[in-house]
Amino acid sequence: MLIDGQWVPAIDGRTYERLSPYDGHLVNTYANGDIEDARRGIVAARRAFDAGDWRWASVESRAAVLRKAAVLLRENKDRLAKLLSEEVGQPRQGGAVNEAANALEYYAWVATDRRDEAVTEQRADALGIIAREPVGVVGVLSAWNAPLSVVHKAAPALAVGCTVVVKPAHMTAGGVLELGRILQRAGLPDGVFNVVTSELANGSVVGHEIAASELVDMVTFTGSTATGRKVMAAAASTGKKVVLELGGKSPNVVFPDVPDLDAAVDAAFDGIMSLGGQACKAGSRLLLHRNIHEDFLARLAPKFDAVRLGDPLDAATTLGPLVSKEQRDRVHSLVQGATEAKVLLGGSYPTDGPLARGWFYEPTLIDRVTPQSTIAQTEVFGPVLSVLPFENDSQAIEIANGTMYGLAGAVWTADIDRALTFAKRLRSGTVWVNTYRESGLRNMPSGGWGASGLGLERSSEGINEFLLTKSIHIRLRPGR
Repeated sequence: MLIDGQWVPAIDGRTYERLSPYDGHLVNTYANGDIEDARRGIVAARRAFDAGDWRWASVESRAAVLRKAAVLLRENKDRLAKLLSEEVGQPRQGGAVNEAANALEYYAWVATDRRDEAVTEQRADALGIIAREPVGVVGVLSAWNAPLSVVHKAAPALAVGCTVVVKPAHMTAGGVLELGRILQRAGLPDGVFNVVTSELANGSVVGHEIAASELVDMVTFTGSTATGRKVMAAAASTGKKVVLELGGKSPNVVFPDVPDLDAAVDAAFDGIMSLGGQACKAGSRLLLHRNIHEDFLARLAPKFDAVRLGDPLDAATTLGPLVSKEQRDRVHSLVQGATEAKVLLGGSYPTDGPLARGWFYEPTLIDRVTPQSTIAQTEVFGPVLSVLPFENDSQAIEIANGTMYGLAGAVWTADIDRALTFAKRLRSGTVWVNTYRESGLRNMPSGGWGASGLGLERSSEGINEFLLTKSIHIRLRPGR
């Protein structure tokens, strides 16, 4: 654990092991912290904010630390990518390292470019300043599927002068600890970034203490909707600010006038296979107009057949294991429960041979899924694509909006009126048109509606989540 600039064991000396989801070998051993360890991290962050220099350092000096950390991330890209693949189970994690480095640089730039406001023309004898100041100590509860996405919480917080205490997901803590080492090397002062690892009650013992602590001013969480609600309830006891990035059941809607059918097929495949489907914005519901339904699936099925399961460190592997046995078994249970639908491909996992040692699940394509079925309503978090046919525009939007989630969605059409109408009517924080995930645009705000979250991440709007607004009223002396 990293607390107040020191690498320390748990107070009681307990540890836990992270085993590879591929073959069970030991990846790492981590300190197994409890409530007292969480309090050590919280107190360190509180002291660093209240009595340290980081809060009052120039924005340029803070930005310089983030830029240096970005350089160090890239220098250690191969080593970090290997660690991420071993813990998460998915291949080719170099892109995640690059994205983290880019985010550090982006938030460094946003912080230096940010301006506050002045009210100067309402009265001749008064001046107003609308200042935005760091919220204080930020508790970060990060996700297991993308460990380095923690930078989208920590980097904006650090850039504006907050201090941070992180509880990483216990199954994939290595990447966050490595980020802590890199921030230290980049010159971050002691106590500004703290990491408390724990697997007690799946990490919830430490997570709850951070969320409920009176010494923490804000908590930001990425994970399931059910756990997010618990975090929100714990945070409510002290009235602290909360940002939540939660689950999704994102619809990917394809109309007959799709401008490039093959591109839509590729996007549907990539949208569910990224991270083995263990992604909040996975395109897990494929809505196909009946006129293109059969043709689309005929083009999509060979891509599922061509997936190669294997060692996430093998360059030939295209799909690694799921993160744990529990996750594999949960996915299988949901697929088995889809009795009203037709499983076209997959629907099981290896039971013999070398792959049986890991938590693999076959790429699974399920057709004729009904909108209200459990598998259409539940975030599966695995390589499982549900196909839902539709007849017309109104039915498509009804199905797309027909879950409790509102994280992301896409529409494919050559009709600009249809595209914009669909985008306006879809109750979702992100909408893609004629693409899925990869529009080429960067630093757009990201946030969920409904059960998919609260608040924003990424972009200049994301940095504002870590700021509080202060109105300063100044009465000027008359006659001057």
